[in-house]
Amino acid sequence: MLCVAAIAFADGNITGKVISKDTGEPVDFATVQLLTSAGKPLTIGTNTDENGVFTLPKVKSGSYIVKISNVGSIEQERPVKVGAGDVNVGTVTLADDSKLLQEVVVEGIRSQMRFELDKKVFSVDASIASAGQSASELLENIPSVEVDQDGEVSLRGNSSVTVWINGKESGLTADNRAQILEQIPAETIEKIEVITNPSAKYSPEGTAGIINIVLKKDRKGGYFGSAEVSATSRGGGNASFNFNYNSPKWETYASVGFRMRHNTGGSEIRRDYGDGYFMNADGTSPNHGNNIFLRLGATYHITDNDAIGINGFGMFGHRWGKSSTLYTSNLPGQWISDLNDSHNKGNSRGTHGELTYNHTFSESHTLDITAGFNYWGGPSWNSYSQNYTYPDDIETVEFEENTYQEQEQKINTRSWEAKVDYSNVIREWLKIEAGFQGNYNNEDTPVTTLQGSSPFDMELNPKLWNRFIYHNNISALYFTLGGRVKNFSYSAGLRGEAWQVETKSLTYEQRDNKQDTPWYKKDFFSLFPSVFLSYSLPKDNEVQINYTRRIRRPWGGQLNSFVDISNPTNYSYGNPELEPQYANSFELNYLKSWTYHMLSLSAYVRTADNCMNRLTYRDNDQLYSTWGNAASTTDLGVEIVGKNSLFNGKLDLTTTVNLYNNHISDWRLTLPTLDHKTVSISGDSRSSFAWDARLMANVKLPWSLSFQATGRYASSQLSAQGTRFGGWSVDAGLRRVFGDWSVSVNCRDLFDSRRMRSTTFGDGYYEESKRWRGGRTVRLTIKYSFGNMKQKPGKQRPDGGDSMDSGSDFGEME
Repeated sequence: MLCVAAIAFADGNITGKVISKDTGEPVDFATVQLLTSAGKPLTIGTNTDENGVFTLPKVKSGSYIVKISNVGSIEQERPVKVGAGDVNVGTVTLADDSKLLQEVVVEGIRSQMRFELDKKVFSVDASIASAGQSASELLENIPSVEVDQDGEVSLRGNSSVTVWINGKESGLTADNRAQILEQIPAETIEKIEVITNPSAKYSPEGTAGIINIVLKKDRKGGYFGSAEVSATSRGGGNASFNFNYNSPKWETYASVGFRMRHNTGGSEIRRDYGDGYFMNADGTSPNHGNNIFLRLGATYHITDNDAIGINGFGMFGHRWGKSSTLYTSNLPGQWISDLNDSHNKGNSRGTHGELTYNHTFSESHTLDITAGFNYWGGPSWNSYSQNYTYPDDIETVEFEENTYQEQEQKINTRSWEAKVDYSNVIREWLKIEAGFQGNYNNEDTPVTTLQGSSPFDMELNPKLWNRFIYHNNISALYFTLGGRVKNFSYSAGLRGEAWQVETKSLTYEQRDNKQDTPWYKKDFFSLFPSVFLSYSLPKDNEVQINYTRRIRRPWGGQLNSFVDISNPTNYSYGNPELEPQYANSFELNYLKSWTYHMLSLSAYVRTADNCMNRLTYRDNDQLYSTWGNAASTTDLGVEIVGKNSLFNGKLDLTTTVNLYNNHISDWRLTLPTLDHKTVSISGDSRSSFAWDARLMANVKLPWSLSFQATGRYASSQLSAQGTRFGGWSVDAGLRRVFGDWSVSVNCRDLFDSRRMRSTTFGDGYYEESKRWRGGRTVRLTIKYSFGNMKQKPGKQRPDGGDSMDSGSDFGEME
């Protein structure tokens, strides 16, 4: 590669100048993009300088199209042919057309989705349903993404998915992700990227892939922003304000959002022990919460090639709720009913801050350095009041017995991130990427439990005291090699990761020292290769094949052996012996585009060994749940995405169908029990066909109205010890634009059909459960946008460093 770099030379530079037709003055910061002769965008682009001049350097010999665009002007295209020398397209004149721009903004329908061979991009501003929502609710509208009643995210039916903010972990873990996503306002999100097979450049965490949430950081010149307020039919609402100011040297942004939520959930459990014995549970759980979300950041351009930045976000919230659950049972020798009333409240505090440095050697030669810090924590408090009723033939206890518990948990997690990325396009057929990434996570969470018959006679229960200390340190190096030769593109990479896991689960009598409680340590090292091959066929057809190896690591609570007894019929605890789960993923992608239609086909095979599963077993008449490595799985499927623009653009349809066969091998496992013994559980092999579908429709109506509706259906899906039943839902929204103002009305769960139903079975029991949260919610949102956007911004890289590129130069379509 050093030899190739030494002899590499440019075939030719493309230069030109852009001026305004009305004034004859140079147009600065106009966008100049290089396209193939067939009109497909390439990764070569730039902006005009203050004199309206541009240069596209080191362009390989061939025929191209130079596209020049600017806000408020009509695009211009110039065909060029690069030979042995430079090419000058001369002076290009842009005509202002503010009337046309206004019509597009007011009446046009912007596509919600952009599809590429290696990722799908969801535009938040184009979604009416996103108005006033949280990030968690927004994800429910993304094709192939599911969000359950607990806010847990899955992709293509697989819950092992990584969620990032701006291309980084930003403190999100499996333990806190659901809470954080519920607090991020959708108004602060620019787009969401879904990547099912990321390259070796990115963390292999998450066997299903990566969902990257890109927060707004607009780079238009001048000052601009927006204000938004909304209210819901359930008494909730939100208010937010965003402001940006950009100059030739500075880019700054700030936003603040307040969110208030109220909803009611419920649950039903029907458990059959055989021989006529049962346990039933019926509960309701109203819950409430409010939070403030803050963002602040600035980038300073030291020179045209160097920039430093500081940015971050923080969230501060309070939540409270209660639940009432009636348990009934006819098991011999125990209570016949248990009325469990619980109350909860807690404060959540989180922050993410980072320092960045970017150096641009040239348009295709860059160095990025990032260092970040994350904190997530806050106290939570729960009380449990249980009123037992016993049958008359039990004489050893009172007819009724009351117990009362209060439990306080002080969550305290910190993590540090460091990342260095180097990229150099030496030639069109030779691009190298290399870098380092480090993630260092620490958790220290004590739990204290008081117990008595009422709040007035409580005492500390040493058996229910716990302090969990957890360290997970990951260091990684990667290298990728890629490029394009005519119609063929390739990218191959290798990532090596070394990590160490250290845990302690202290009891009341233990202290944090090496003599009393030594660390439980495990060291790991693994390699994660990736390969991407793509070929562009005639008439806008593209085909790609790729392979990646990925991992799912156990996190915090899954390793903590402390017992949670909040559910009196199913005690749960973690397993410090839990091992990582590895997966291999193969995909064959095909993309065909027409003027008003697009078709994407993705056939995939995903195999996983040593799968992490939540397992339940029966000991006497009590159920226990913990984590274990059970079974291997194979998913064989195809994802079909169709996009159609009909009736002269008045109707835009996006349809996604995911069809797959899921196979779970037979398994047998020995798990540690609470009394330091072991229990053996097993399961037979199982196979099933599953599918899910989603239809998004955008309709342009008269009077500057836009209508959007999203319908989804997911079939039943197997697990190691049960089945999750299918479900469906419909969301709809209407938006009207009045100049700088817009009014939106949307309805989430229009038919009140969102329910989570599942079965679990094992030796000596069979259980059916149903859970729900929220329900039909109508939201009214009013938004005001402002700004002048006239000042000259500084020189920018096209991606801004927050979006993800899977390492290949593939086309895209809106």
